[in-house]
Amino acid sequence: MLTFRLNEPPSLRGFENNLRPRLTFICKAEGAGAAIPRVMHKHDDRLELMFIRAGSGSYNIDGRNYRVQQGDLLLFNAHVLHDENPTASDDLLIFSCGVEQLKVDGLPTNILTTRAQPAVMPSGEFYDEICQLFDQLWTHVNSKRVYSAEMSDNLLSVLLLLCRNLWMAHKPEHESPQTLLGQRVKEYIDNHYKDDIALSSITAALNMSQFYLAHVFKAYSGYSPKQYQTRRRIGEAQNLLLSTDLGVTEVANAVGYDNVNNFHRIFHNLVGIPPARYKKFWLNGQGKI
Repeated sequence: MLTFRLNEPPSLRGFENNLRPRLTFICKAEGAGAAIPRVMHKHDDRLELMFIRAGSGSYNIDGRNYRVQQGDLLLFNAHVLHDENPTASDDLLIFSCGVEQLKVDGLPTNILTTRAQPAVMPSGEFYDEICQLFDQLWTHVNSKRVYSAEMSDNLLSVLLLLCRNLWMAHKPEHESPQTLLGQRVKEYIDNHYKDDIALSSITAALNMSQFYLAHVFKAYSGYSPKQYQTRRRIGEAQNLLLSTDLGVTEVANAVGYDNVNNFHRIFHNLVGIPPARYKKFWLNGQGKI
């Protein structure tokens, strides 16, 4: 039997401005030793896509807390704060990739979905296909052969369009008054995280009771306002450790800590290793920025 099918003309353009998304990096986290938390941070120059091939974890994206599991896709749009806390397990296997030059459907550059969409989506029936795409990306990037970068970018386009389909098939979520209030509290802390802010100063600025604010923000983000501020500080400290030549004391001062010993203790508690060791771990090629 001979079967012949014509490929239909595209009903929607995948990418705008004749730009094709470019793969900036691919990262594989495998095994319990790779489960080092990457505390609250953002990327202004790229989008990141993560795939939980095996394992689980707790991730906070744009202030919302998500429990993730095998098969989940996580989307970190440009400029969006996110908190990565994979669960340490021997079967842990997470792929992630950085994307530049992404432009779709009138959205800003390096943003794949609107804020009304969830940041986590099950891969469902596409799990095996996504596994294969990440395996091929990993193989081509590591091969360094002629055209490997070109092939990687083409595979990335397939992966992003598949993800775009998954998200477009999901109805945007209604933003309740509590969600909008949680976003307001988050934005206030983001703008003042280096300062010594008390809950009373937040409630005064937003004109609400302390109890109600703390309750709403905990339900929205999974953190108390103080916990969120601490994670915001440590996340920025991780960025500075990886992207500058500042020493640990200078980094501590830059994110709002006058006492370097206090900074060292809090960093160790959240990340699991001291600041100087964290910097060596990532810059020695064992992790990604």
